[in-house]
Amino acid sequence: MRWEGNREVAVAKGEIYAGLDIGSTKVCTAVAEAFPDGRIDIIGVGIAQCNGLKKGVVVDMDAAASAVRESVDIAQKLSGTEIHSAVVSVTGEHIASQNSIGRVAITREDQEIRREHVDRVLDASRVIPVPPEREIIHAIPRGFIVDGQGGIKDPVGMSGRRIEVETHIVTGATSFLQNVTKCVQRAGLDVEEMVLASIASGLATTSQEERNLGVGVVDIGGGTTDIAIFTDGEVFYTAVLPIGGSHITHDIAVGLQTSQEEAERAKREYGCASTSMAGSDEKIKIAALGSNEPKELPRRILAEMIEPRVEEILEMVRKEIVRSEKQGLLPMGIVLTGGGALLPGIIESATRMLEAPCRIESPRGIGGMVETVDSPIHSTAVGLIKFIAAERSADKNEIGGPSLLGRLLHRVRGFFG
Repeated sequence: MRWEGNREVAVAKGEIYAGLDIGSTKVCTAVAEAFPDGRIDIIGVGIAQCNGLKKGVVVDMDAAASAVRESVDIAQKLSGTEIHSAVVSVTGEHIASQNSIGRVAITREDQEIRREHVDRVLDASRVIPVPPEREIIHAIPRGFIVDGQGGIKDPVGMSGRRIEVETHIVTGATSFLQNVTKCVQRAGLDVEEMVLASIASGLATTSQEERNLGVGVVDIGGGTTDIAIFTDGEVFYTAVLPIGGSHITHDIAVGLQTSQEEAERAKREYGCASTSMAGSDEKIKIAALGSNEPKELPRRILAEMIEPRVEEILEMVRKEIVRSEKQGLLPMGIVLTGGGALLPGIIESATRMLEAPCRIESPRGIGGMVETVDSPIHSTAVGLIKFIAAERSADKNEIGGPSLLGRLLHRVRGFFG
């Protein structure tokens, strides 16, 4: 309750959600309150360093679980809430995706499309050959086609002889997904749902209008680079590249004969994506292994080690965009996010290599402790909350009556549902 003038007014309470982004170099937990009017207020954030994953896959269960627990503890203290479950991000080279089409004939005499026809065509689109060692993570309908006419969001009540739907399906290796679940459970939490990291980052950093027109999202993380392309308001294409910022750090460590920690510090403090940004007279100091004294060297040498790896990552991204057949067809350009987007000069390099306007984005469209998540490194965690808040809101609408939105947001949860 709160007071307005001389009267007490009821204040709507929201649902508390937690997003858990388990990455190869860090774990980020975001806690938010989601209100019935769609507003999302961030109330807590926690970050912990993590070395229990490699390229998005758990390689040390204890180390990963410890990082999750540390991150959650920080977020709980800041938010003043207890976290018992979370929406968890997934990534890794084992992730695969495809677009599938379902078709159903309308046999009614009046040819009217009913709700059961929509259910049947959605089910038909999800029938794809899935090997026993893989699980469906997402099955996301993109829109309906009635007798060849596309762009239909809700075909119920329309007349037609045939209804079709295209669905974007994302699968992952069962064992790897189970290991992520076990890691979270070992930290004392339940997994509410698993969400592809690039989809979450896209929801956090782009608006619905941008996704309607067409936009690409490139999340450059520590061990992976996650790509999502949105058109007509929904996910059209996703891909995961097994390369990220930690590979740049490794190149620096090898090239300068220094520790990973020192290489990461040098990258953050002096690194840049292009040698043209490093002045010939600029000097930096690096603590070399086996030496008590730091060595001084031109900053340009550091840039010469970073630039080839950045170009390799961006070239791999470019090939995925070409493979999606959306190159040159994304009016809202490419959004760069994730920790790798913080590298100075990345916008210029990406714009040149991807042949599209590029920009860096942090989480948008949120309230509360906005300043605590005002960085690309928080995009996935915040996007996880946006994902589950939208899904739960749609589910509630469906309770009061059939809601197409609720059905369109339906995700196949598999064994962790």
